[in-house]
Amino acid sequence: MGNLTMNDGGPAGMKLSDTAENALQSECPVLVLGGPGSGKTTLSLLKAKSYVSELAPEQAILFLSFSRAAVRQVEIRCRDLLNAEEQRSIEVRTYHSFALDILKTHGRLLTGTPPRILYPSEETLLKSCHSGLWEKEAKRLAAEEGRYVFGEFASAANKLLVGSKAVAKLIADKYPVVILDEFQDTNDSQWELVKTLSLLSRMVFLADPDQRIFDYDKHVSAERLHHLRNDLRPAEFDLGGNNHRSPNSGILAYANAVLHNKAFPGSIGEIETITYYPNSFDKSVHFAVVSTLSKLRKEGLERPSVAVLARTNAMVAKTSDCLSQDHEFRSRPMKPIVHDVLWDTGLTTAAALVVASILEWTALPKVTALAQTFELIAEYFDIKNASNSKGVKYAQEASKKYSNTAKSLKAGDKLRCEVTKHFEKVYDSESLFIGRPADDWLKARVLLDTTTGKLNHVFGDVKFVRLFRATDQIGGCLSDLWDRHGNYINASRLLRRPLSMQSLQSDYREPVGCSLMTVHKAKGKEFDGVVIVDGHPKSADAFFREKASPSERESARRLLRVAITRARRHVFLVRPYGALPLADE
Repeated sequence: MGNLTMNDGGPAGMKLSDTAENALQSECPVLVLGGPGSGKTTLSLLKAKSYVSELAPEQAILFLSFSRAAVRQVEIRCRDLLNAEEQRSIEVRTYHSFALDILKTHGRLLTGTPPRILYPSEETLLKSCHSGLWEKEAKRLAAEEGRYVFGEFASAANKLLVGSKAVAKLIADKYPVVILDEFQDTNDSQWELVKTLSLLSRMVFLADPDQRIFDYDKHVSAERLHHLRNDLRPAEFDLGGNNHRSPNSGILAYANAVLHNKAFPGSIGEIETITYYPNSFDKSVHFAVVSTLSKLRKEGLERPSVAVLARTNAMVAKTSDCLSQDHEFRSRPMKPIVHDVLWDTGLTTAAALVVASILEWTALPKVTALAQTFELIAEYFDIKNASNSKGVKYAQEASKKYSNTAKSLKAGDKLRCEVTKHFEKVYDSESLFIGRPADDWLKARVLLDTTTGKLNHVFGDVKFVRLFRATDQIGGCLSDLWDRHGNYINASRLLRRPLSMQSLQSDYREPVGCSLMTVHKAKGKEFDGVVIVDGHPKSADAFFREKASPSERESARRLLRVAITRARRHVFLVRPYGALPLADE
């Protein structure tokens, strides 16, 4: 890499600030700091552009980010800034996919056998059955059995580079320049991999310490930028004062006021707030989305993009229900809004399999049918328990209860528990399903809309499944089953794969129109407008909870800043009556 040099200047006609120009001319390693829309990505691509002519035919510049959404945004910027040849010289990847490729190609060197990848659904089920510390078990699976979960990809890739000079040189020869996006969010294993890469490749780091919203992960350190400064001593440039995402607006100033708990900078036309009482939640949320879409269209956007963001999946599901119904606000009728939901996939897939098992009831004897459904509900609660590093006590108890109930049913025991009676009553009814998959799915799903046996948890997660579009594979599978058998026999078994595939495709899908998601899902994305739905301060849905500690409040402020700065033009906050103020001053 020693013979690579910087070419002078950026693209003709592009005006850079003095700070950006200095960063462009600086030798690597370079650390570029800046908030949302400050131009970090643009600057990094201009820096990459200056190196392209020095690359050998098989070389490329590697750009790593955390999410597929962020990768997509970088690819769009590449098309804006680079010609076709230059675009071919830049590989935009996620950290996980880069490490996975190293592992798949060279992983045999670690154990002597081809590596086996345990994808999230497999990992979650293994985790749910493991009684000890899962992190320790994941490392054992990698070291002794060559089976790797996502959390072990970076560590395994680093072991390969450290342990084999030939592999390390091969990677450095392929990628002489590496750009690392969202560097503040790197976990400990990724940081070790980055340090190893920096020994042979030139590094450009992009970071915004105020967007560190994954602090619930104990391996994502608040001190990461200090580690970088101490170990690699990069030249540092701060673009924090620039704002190219929402220029000439007060959105960033407002977001920074929330972040720093300061008084808001006067009236900001791009920011609106509506307060709701418990009985007006639905229509208030509906109005906020309708109003935002209307304003954007009046500004000349024919197909505006609006994100409706919440803190929790439960609030996203609740909001989706609101937008799916008719409402009236201030004597103004509002029709349902077509929207998409970006959802966390593990629990949703498990909940969908419970619904699929209910669809099978008309094809199975009562005991077999109910036992299968109880087993899948137990599996759902196993995954719920495994989703939290400390476990979820009620999920552990529910899983055990449903698993034991299924065993008792198979043993011929007479059961009088509330859940069994709830299901038996429906099973015994005539004409349960009619052969229209969309209607039958909703009919099966509604059986879970009850607090009995904590089934409401399953119901809340299954609502994220957006089924039965014209080309939907799941709807087609159910239709084929009915056409062949006159029932939905084996639906739960046959739908496992398409449900998993749909969950993967949801991560790749670019949101358009109106999209609902958690704030964590929105990171790396941009929208014309953003509607932020806050929950009651006594609930987990609230950004500022009544009994939150100072550190939790600080974390919530970073989360809100990320939510607000996803918007290019408008932000609408929907907050409950009695919500804690966004600024103490």
